[in-house]
Amino acid sequence: MVKITRFPGCKERRRRLNLAEGRVSCQVSSRWLQFPENATALSDGTYLVVNVMTLTPEEKERKICELVLLKEDLLAILEKLPTKE
Repeated sequence: MVKITRFPGCKERRRRLNLAEGRVSCQVSSRWLQFPENATALSDGTYLVVNVMTLTPEEKERKICELVLLKEDLLAILEKLPTKE
């Protein structure tokens, strides 16, 4: 069993490492989206196979499900989201 030790003040460093590995972490659970290293470009858009991941009680990575998404759809939705301040 791998034990993960969390160090205070390393949140931003961990976030940058996750992004470099193609991960976007949930802010309230031990789940994350694992994006592929490559995408498949077809005539109707760029397809991404995104894995929804979690940690087991033994701290092992486990895939919950797989989503096949269009990159263009994700970008369009993110552009439309209003930001509350």
